[in-house]
Amino acid sequence: MNVAKLNETVELLKENLGESLLCTAIAMNVDGQSIAGFNSTPKFAALCVKIIKVVNDSAKIGGLPQIGKYVTFDLQEDRVLVVLPLGEYIWGILLDSNKTQMGLLLNIEIPAAIEAFAEAIS
Repeated sequence: MNVAKLNETVELLKENLGESLLCTAIAMNVDGQSIAGFNSTPKFAALCVKIIKVVNDSAKIGGLPQIGKYVTFDLQEDRVLVVLPLGEYIWGILLDSNKTQMGLLLNIEIPAAIEAFAEAIS
C-alpha cells in the first residue's frame, strides 16, 4: 500500500467532484482505521466499515448477494453516502445531493476512483 498514492487518489476525487464532496475516507476493513481522506473523522471511516459489514451480514442471512462495487444511501438533509467495499479496504464518500449529478457520479467518477485506488495499492 502506498499512502501517498492513496492521498493522490483522494485528491483526484476532490478535483472531480468539486463542491459536492463533503468528506471522504479510505479505511482498513479489519478495524475501520482511516488511512487516507478529506474532511473526515475517525468515526466516519469506522461507520463506513460498519455499514458494509451490517448490510453484507443482513444480506447473507436473507439469502441475498453481497454488495457489489458500491452501495448508495439517500440521506436526510440533502446528503448521499456512497460506500465502496474494496477488499481489505472500505471507501466512504459523503456528498451534497443538490450539487451531485448521480449519473456522472455512478458511471464516471466512481469507476475512475476505483481504478485510481487499484493503481495506488498495486
